Amino acid sequence: MSVLSKSDFARKIDRSHQYVSSLIKKGLIVLTKQDGREMVEVEASMAKIAANADPANNPAVTMPRADGRTKASVGMTIRQNGIPNTETDGSQSSTTMQYQKSRAVKESYAARLRKVEFEEKMGTIVHKEGIEKASFGVARILREKLKAVPNRLAPKVTVVTDQRENFIILQEEMESVIKEIQAAIVEIINT
Repeated sequence: MSVLSKSDFARKIDRSHQYVSSLIKKGLIVLTKQDGREMVEVEASMAKIAANADPANNPAVTMPRADGRTKASVGMTIRQNGIPNTETDGSQSSTTMQYQKSRAVKESYAARLRKVEFEEKMGTIVHKEGIEKASFGVARILREKLKAVPNRLAPKVTVVTDQRENFIILQEEMESVIKEIQAAIVEIINT
């Protein structure tokens, strides 16, 4: 069992002292007293960090530093130092893969839902029930208005014998019906 000071342990895993302090608060660092000082038990702490690593984070990925060099993740540092990695165990690997797949599916559905909500708010998506109700209303109005045309025109047309006058009467009546239908459709759309 090797022990290091918190600062030395931070350098060993190539992280800051503050990061090690946060790991201590999370209970991922095993501390022991030696000569009146709190020291870090290296192997036990690294094993605990590796066991509690987020499977969504790829430990093989390196992170860029401001000076252009790369900094290995804690999981990578632990593997380089020879501590056994629980993620290489077959059952852990399949569990990790299942977790990542289910998380990806969950994120995909959540993104689709947010897209639908956005498009609905923008007005590019409308509800099916609203379209069905409006279509039924428009069809009903068309039927009523068109069925009423012969009843209104018959008395006017039968009296007039001039073909041109009958054409004008029919044309005016149809324009009147079209305007009524348009007004009714606008009313349905606005409700």
